[in-house]
Amino acid sequence: MLTRMAETEFGQIPPGGGRVRRIADWVRGHVEYRYGTTNSMTSAFDTATERVGVCRDFAHLVIAFCRALCIPARYVSGYALGLETPDFHGFAQVYLGGGWHNVDATFEGVRPALIPIAVGRDAADVAITTLWVPNKLQYQNVEVSSESDARS
Repeated sequence: MLTRMAETEFGQIPPGGGRVRRIADWVRGHVEYRYGTTNSMTSAFDTATERVGVCRDFAHLVIAFCRALCIPARYVSGYALGLETPDFHGFAQVYLGGGWHNVDATFEGVRPALIPIAVGRDAADVAITTLWVPNKLQYQNVEVSSESDARS
């Protein structure tokens, strides 16, 4: 559904890391990060048209654009050093030059560390939890620090 848009926006950029960087920059520049605006049913097409989402939606849109341009891409659930407020984080990986590379469109620049916990086709493959009955989260605590921070 996003192939024409991907080709129009990024098709003229030579294949490789520069194209992927432009895709991530486009997503970050055109989609507003807004907690609570989407859910597990929000598609990459929804994010591209509504222009709001959370890390999961940013990652799904990067993945959709990459796949539309024949760049292998997958979804990653993990942790991010420096993420404020610390939480489980969704980002993408792309396969270039014989290896997988992290792509986080929610952050300009390079995060100090992205720690993959699980990879899959999309967030449904690697959800932090899957619940089958009504429930209520009682407590959650996530802390990510560097080894040098831990020694201090």
